[in-house]
Amino acid sequence: MREDKLLWVYCCDCYHERDVNPSTVPLPPETPVPEVGKHMKCSKCSSRAVETKPELYPGGILAMRKAAIGGMKEGA
Repeated sequence: MREDKLLWVYCCDCYHERDVNPSTVPLPPETPVPEVGKHMKCSKCSSRAVETKPELYPGGILAMRKAAIGGMKEGA
């Protein structure tokens, strides 16, 4: 895990997703990103079918959605 990158956390059961600051994850920093999900559960449905990947979009998922919505409004 790198402190300067967010973790993208995705629930395979309910499709909930969020970005997490790695410093808030109580695991050693040398833990590989895909392994982090094996220690987590979804805050929405409590599933343990969680995947983690390095930050997918600069600024995280919320920034990507905000940019996408802004782009849709401009194109309308």
